[in-house]
Amino acid sequence: MIDAKITVAEKNAGKRIEILAAETFPEISRTRWQRHGEFFLKKVEKKLAPWNFELKILAEEKNWIAIEKPIGISVHPSASENSDETIVNALVAQFPEIGKNFDDAERPGIVHRLDKPTSGILLVAKTPEAHAALQKNWKKVEKTYVAIVCGQPPKSGKIEAGISRDKKDRQKMAVSSSSRAKSAESFFERLKTDTTENLSLIEVKIPTGRTHQIRVHFSAIGFPILGDEKYGGKKADRVFLHAWKLKFPDPDSAKTLEIESPIPTEFEIV
Repeated sequence: MIDAKITVAEKNAGKRIEILAAETFPEISRTRWQRHGEFFLKKVEKKLAPWNFELKILAEEKNWIAIEKPIGISVHPSASENSDETIVNALVAQFPEIGKNFDDAERPGIVHRLDKPTSGILLVAKTPEAHAALQKNWKKVEKTYVAIVCGQPPKSGKIEAGISRDKKDRQKMAVSSSSRAKSAESFFERLKTDTTENLSLIEVKIPTGRTHQIRVHFSAIGFPILGDEKYGGKKADRVFLHAWKLKFPDPDSAKTLEIESPIPTEFEIV
């Protein structure tokens, strides 16, 4: 019997475990590993390296802060984002107590996420107690976005469609009727339209918050977001999606608060 630890190097990421085991211990065949091998995964969390990047603070209280996330920066490191230049790296540099207060070494204080190409409000807890309170009441939070889409959608409407991982491309999400799909609703209102460029500025509210939800929903109904080439949008300088407003119960006072991130000037093209 072999009882050993295998460290998966970056070059072997994605390789089947029985193949890696057979390569490491060639005296045991891949078939034997498949039939009799027992594998246990131990994830080693890397300590966050502080990143000297000044975050714009929209609001701050004793136990939480709201920052303005820029485009092109991931919220936290992940399998697809092996970088020390993420929002959490900047957070632990600017607010060292956040890194000290949480056991989660990868996502300390993070209550929710925004996609890498999306800008706008990101709420961060400073303490585990505030984090638990915000997550407990997250269904009560009202999330409002603005986006520029290609085409002219109806004046207002609701998109209700489940979302799951795209079967053809694991880096994407897709509308799905599968029982495994997560339910998702997007309510929208068209604010302005540029008929010459065939672009529309819309406001979107999402009671749910699925991965890539707004991007997937509007692509599915034929109005992809400008700049979102991943989901069929026309090429542009950025993905035109911005987390505009956030209304939520204050974890300290239970009062309903509203924070707003100004709409970027580049959205004035419509």
